[in-house]
Amino acid sequence: STEQKAQYDCVAAAQEAHVAKLTADAAELKAGYDKYSADAAEYKAGYDKLSADNAEQQEQLSKAAVDAAEFKAGYDKLLVDTSEQQAQLDKAAADAAEYKAGFDKLTADNWEQKAQLDKAAADAAEFK
Repeated sequence: STEQKAQYDCVAAAQEAHVAKLTADAAELKAGYDKYSADAAEYKAGYDKLSADNAEQQEQLSKAAVDAAEFKAGYDKLLVDTSEQQAQLDKAAADAAEYKAGFDKLTADNWEQKAQLDKAAADAAEFK
């Protein structure tokens, strides 16, 4: 009958509208999911970049620490070398002072002998 057909058409139209609404909702959910996925990928890329930058900074820091340790080792060696040179210099100065003392003693002994010789010569001249 016409009334039943109209009812059937009405139910079918309502079902079609419902399916269309569900399809639209599903498409909206899918778009939202895709957006969140894209955001998540962007955040992950940002995080990975930060991690890489951090690792690079850590590497630079480690290199700086190694450079500083090398510099300190060089500086310490320089200090040791300098104090070794200072010790050699002090020894050379002590040796020189010792040689000078020996030279001064020899000079004094020579003058004393010369004085004794002069006295002996004067004494001998008196005897004549």
